[in-house]
Amino acid sequence: MTDEPRPQGMPPAGPGQPWPVQPNAQQYPGYVPYPLPAPANGVWLGVLSLVLGVLGCVVPLLPIDLTGIRAYLALPFGLAGLAFGLVGVVGRRTGKPVSGVGIGVSAIALVLGVIMLGNQVAG
Repeated sequence: MTDEPRPQGMPPAGPGQPWPVQPNAQQYPGYVPYPLPAPANGVWLGVLSLVLGVLGCVVPLLPIDLTGIRAYLALPFGLAGLAFGLVGVVGRRTGKPVSGVGIGVSAIALVLGVIMLGNQVAG
């Protein structure tokens, strides 16, 4: 190994290293590194919205004895699905398309519930 001129203030090369060891990178005064972004939340709110919307569409139409409550069953499922879907669309979340579909299906469940309630009141 030949002796190469080294810049002023650089430590000598380590054993087996032809180049000098780099000193630790100095931070600039006032430099603040960006914080790591928070992890995005999952798709669970969207999935829950979709499941509640489907339940709101299917449960009132099941061929079982639901005398007196059949017209009201779609409303709680639809409202809860709509609420979870709206929360799933807002903010940094993954699965926004699933939440959007859940909002749509929950809105259909609400319309179905209002139609069934109107039919019960009218007839």
